[in-house]
Amino acid sequence: MKRKILYFLLTFTLITGCELLDYSEQSFYDDPEDIFSNFNRTSQFLADIYNRLPTDYSSVDGAMRSAASDEAEYVKQNTDVQEFTNGQWSAFNSLDANWANYYSGIRSVNLFLEYINGRTYEEYQYIDTYEDEMARFDKYQYEARFLRAFFYFELAKRYGDVPMPDGVIDDIVVINSIEKTPFDNIITYIVNECDAIRDSLPTDWNDMIYLETGRVTAGAVQTLKVRSLLYSASPLHNPTNDVTKWEAAAAAANEFLINTDFNYSFENVYYNSNDMSQGVFNNRESNELIFERRQGNANSFERSNFPMGFEGANGNATCPSQNLVDAYQTIDGYDVIIDDNGTWSAPGSVVFDPASPYDNRDLRFQQTIIVNGSDWKGSTVETFYGGANGLPVADATPTGYYLKKHVRQDIEISGSNVTTKEHMWVLFKLGEIYLNYAEAVNEAYGPTNVPGGFLMDATTALNNIRSRPAAGLPPVFGLTKDELRSVIIRERQVELAFEDHRFWDVRRWQLFDESNPDNVTEDLYGIEILEDNGSFTYSKIIVDDRLWDDKMYLYPIPYKETNINSNLTQNPGW
Repeated sequence: MKRKILYFLLTFTLITGCELLDYSEQSFYDDPEDIFSNFNRTSQFLADIYNRLPTDYSSVDGAMRSAASDEAEYVKQNTDVQEFTNGQWSAFNSLDANWANYYSGIRSVNLFLEYINGRTYEEYQYIDTYEDEMARFDKYQYEARFLRAFFYFELAKRYGDVPMPDGVIDDIVVINSIEKTPFDNIITYIVNECDAIRDSLPTDWNDMIYLETGRVTAGAVQTLKVRSLLYSASPLHNPTNDVTKWEAAAAAANEFLINTDFNYSFENVYYNSNDMSQGVFNNRESNELIFERRQGNANSFERSNFPMGFEGANGNATCPSQNLVDAYQTIDGYDVIIDDNGTWSAPGSVVFDPASPYDNRDLRFQQTIIVNGSDWKGSTVETFYGGANGLPVADATPTGYYLKKHVRQDIEISGSNVTTKEHMWVLFKLGEIYLNYAEAVNEAYGPTNVPGGFLMDATTALNNIRSRPAAGLPPVFGLTKDELRSVIIRERQVELAFEDHRFWDVRRWQLFDESNPDNVTEDLYGIEILEDNGSFTYSKIIVDDRLWDDKMYLYPIPYKETNINSNLTQNPGW
């Protein structure tokens, strides 16, 4: 499914930038009619709503949100992302402050739907492209409704129960007295919206006259439905383990996979940072890509995440952790272990060499993480102590690793040939669908049962991820439900690394609960590498001794919001 850029969206985004995220009827016009009576301004208004879609390109005070999970550590200390894990997070110090952004987006959608209703723009009827423009316009309402549902999901996954204003409310007394809607009711609303709008949107915008991709498709709508139901079924929101919730999530994922109109397929390569025609990341041509947030040409993410020591790197890197590295198996399917003495082993593996612990691993490993000895722009990366890219170089990686995934090696950040290139944040991809399917089917029906009308069992779905060429791992088989759950958790950690999933997954699974057999440590680990005449010794070190409190499973509602709305009760513990 080939994609060309959505020109009018990207152009408007580049022109407006972040400052116009609060674009509203009051921004430039006293009367909303001044906007919506003009077709171009109406299109721009919708483009701005798209512009509120999230990314995690250094989204939290210069860091990726991954640095607030066990995926990574941010180089800089005393920044917002560190406050997620050092006890300074509170309702008075609300991080990831998207409450106002998403509610403003929801209001914009409500306003948009109210003012476009019944319009025909007859003044354009004598233009040759009128019918094509109106065919595009007819889809606007469904795109906007998807965006509203997406924003509600983003709010619900952060805060749980949240208010759901009915339409455009201008009365400040009314808006500041709305009570919360329960989480499950929000999910029901999202699911109903997805069902209502999916078939009114194309599966592929390439068949439209303007070839405008980057817009909502039927596949994106169905994926939002799947993700929403999966969160609803997860332990955080399903404490009694109501199996019907898992069944609903499984059915929605199956509905996606059996839809013959959806033309998605796996790429043979997970990521190639120097060739954007391969893999799904920063590749709008990818057949694995379901929905993405387009961004214009830039190099700031590369300046932050190129290994320190490369000219132009500014030392604002989000650095992968040893916790994440430990999740990658050998290519023959065995776990790699490094003990407290720095001894590497992979019991059972015939390909693992402790002297070269990063070789012969899951193919996604070195497509995601830059390790000591990696090639980067024709140079060998040295993260050992005293190396060109390791400590004690100022702002060098504290974990012994640098990020490769999302970082475009084909960008120049120094010298006279500095370049910028397009970036795309993947919001939905095919791999997530298979993982969601595997998880939901396993919880509802077990590892090997195939319910009537379903495409495959949970184990087969997981093996579709593991055994594809981009990963190259052997399939798993003969696992119990609990064992398969553990493998799915690890597989999501690897497949979806640095895609803004892990931070939320450990919460929805409640993995900080010590009674959970898959519980995670609060310690963030790295590797210290010492070099002696070309030989290396490794020591697993604690980089960050993090704090956890169960109240952190949900965000605190910003204090200023609870202060102005007495009906907006604070989340437990905050």
